Amino acid sequence: MSELLLARRRIAIFLVLVLFTLVLLSSQTRTADRREVGAVGTAILTVLLPVQAGMVRLADGIGQVWERFTEIGRLRVENARLRAQVDGLNREVAGLREAAAATERLERLLQLRAQVSYHGVAARVIGRDPSRWFSTLVIDRGSRDGLARNAPVVTPDGVVGRVIEVTPFASRVLLIADARSAVGVLVQDSRDAAVVEGRGMERLHLKYLSRAARVEAGDLLVTSGLGGVFPRGLVVGRIMTVVREEGALLQEAEVEPAAQLGRLEELLVLLPRQ
Repeated sequence: MSELLLARRRIAIFLVLVLFTLVLLSSQTRTADRREVGAVGTAILTVLLPVQAGMVRLADGIGQVWERFTEIGRLRVENARLRAQVDGLNREVAGLREAAAATERLERLLQLRAQVSYHGVAARVIGRDPSRWFSTLVIDRGSRDGLARNAPVVTPDGVVGRVIEVTPFASRVLLIADARSAVGVLVQDSRDAAVVEGRGMERLHLKYLSRAARVEAGDLLVTSGLGGVFPRGLVVGRIMTVVREEGALLQEAEVEPAAQLGRLEELLVLLPRQ
């Protein structure tokens, strides 16, 4: 019984709502100007128009934000592409510079080989002891290339050292800066003879120079040809400071080597011509 009453009540409410709707519609159609929306329509528009305007503005804002977001994404992609391109160009430029520098060094070696009366074998430095930087190094030429012990090693700048160990594919070079090294030299201008020794450091030491020899800072030293290792006339270094002790029969000097012993890359090993 209660369910029947509930169903009748729902039907009655529905009919009342339908009737109310018809009354509203009829009141709207009886207005003098049918283009007018009437009081109810005006009220509805008054409520809905601000909401609609807000929705439009919100949609426009969302559209602009999305457009900016997509534009930022495109710019980031383009920026990454350009950055990668610049990095590639920088690597290419660095490689070209390195190749140009190596070519220049090899050209100087070829010019030196043409100037000396020895057969020159070009070699590349492949090893070095960091704890004894100015002592020895390893080159990529060996006995199969004709190298032998005591073969002089030079660069276009000056004397580097001599070969002390030889294997078929590599050799060890004793630098003139090593404490075991000694090279007979001449002061180029005065022709006074002396000996340059190494001390395991960047600078060399000039010994056994006569007290009467007139030398000064800046004088150039060249190999004397004595000792049977280095040919005569190769540049060894330049005098930096002269030491004259009171009462001593000899004078000494500090020498800067002509070859950049700490930055060697390509070398020339001198071999007697057959």
